[in-house]
Amino acid sequence: MYSTVEEKLYKFFSKFPLIEYKKSNILLRPEDSPQGISYLSQGYVRIFFITKDGHEFTLNIFKPGSFFPLTWAISDIDNNYFYEAMSDIQILRVPKDVFLDFIRKDREILYLINHRLLVGIDGMTSRLEYLITGDARCKVANVLLMLGRRFGKPNLKSGHVKIDFNITQKDIAQLAGLTRETVCYEMKKLEANKSIKHDNNAYIICNVKKLNTGNLISRSGVTPQTL
Repeated sequence: MYSTVEEKLYKFFSKFPLIEYKKSNILLRPEDSPQGISYLSQGYVRIFFITKDGHEFTLNIFKPGSFFPLTWAISDIDNNYFYEAMSDIQILRVPKDVFLDFIRKDREILYLINHRLLVGIDGMTSRLEYLITGDARCKVANVLLMLGRRFGKPNLKSGHVKIDFNITQKDIAQLAGLTRETVCYEMKKLEANKSIKHDNNAYIICNVKKLNTGNLISRSGVTPQTL
């Protein structure tokens, strides 16, 4: 069902002009009024905010097939975040009123949007738990497991999961709410115990069970099977 619905969604967005951004370009700032709903057809975009002491904290990473900002489109909530291209990207942008008219007439598209929003809320709730109560190792492990679920390519023969996205330690730090130095230290320990490895600019989860740092992650249902 999803493949058919997503094809329908892409067909709708593809009627509108293609816009390209280079890596590190800012698509949207907190003070900006969005120009429409953007469908990400190529590349990756992160949404982040800057703390009072100047640190960047990444809330989410959008992959191809995502569209945003939905809270503004559906609920008229002002945008309070930065949207940045993490790679060279291509988007298709639709006027808000046209998008709303489209989804109101299609139950399958509405169901897809609700499904994505609920999955996103569940992921954010789980992540908030780790950010509040977890130590540095738990936070780093949780980010890696999340990246594995969202961007991972499992190797059925080896049992490894390759994070198919050029993620850096700085990116992980901004997702975990830690300094890059702390992430570097924790990643070295994870590489030393063969939980992960770094190969050709990609991180590979070698042992999901070793990344499971205790009851906190176990409760979330993160297992080798869910990856």
